[in-house]
Amino acid sequence: MTYVFYIFTSLFLIVLQTVILPDLPVLNSVFDLTAMFVIYLGLLRSVREGFPIVLLLGVIMDNLSGAPFMVFITTYFWLYVGVRWLSRILQVGMRFRLAFIIGAGILLENLIFILAFGGVDALRQMSSTAVGTILPRLLWALIFGPILILILEHVHRIWDRWVQTFLVRRSDSINHRAVR
Repeated sequence: MTYVFYIFTSLFLIVLQTVILPDLPVLNSVFDLTAMFVIYLGLLRSVREGFPIVLLLGVIMDNLSGAPFMVFITTYFWLYVGVRWLSRILQVGMRFRLAFIIGAGILLENLIFILAFGGVDALRQMSSTAVGTILPRLLWALIFGPILILILEHVHRIWDRWVQTFLVRRSDSINHRAVR
């Protein structure tokens, strides 16, 4: 049932990011919400739970976007691997660690996008326009990223409790029928 939660959350974030947020002028330059979900999976979930969802999310985003083939799969894969690696080597307070990992993740995502769309030459000639695009996304991510990750963690706990309650009720009703 955890995978059902991940799929629902992924689809909700994709719809929010592609349909609702572009119509709000203030949130036009917000960070990639699905990348934040990948960071959540890399930080707080096991590889068995997170990695298949990261690949599925990359496939969905590759199919929905007009980006070069496999750019989202590649980006989310390296973002996931980088977050898992950073979370293992950083031994600082949770707030600083979380903000640092989110910032590094958003910068890594934008770096991969720049390389995918423009190659190494685009990276060498990074203009003020690119910096002007990346900086607001980074600031949004540093401010609201930790909040989003905490919300995802809380909603996941609520989902797990609801599923456990539902399964216990279901098994009790099946057991009562079997006794009769």
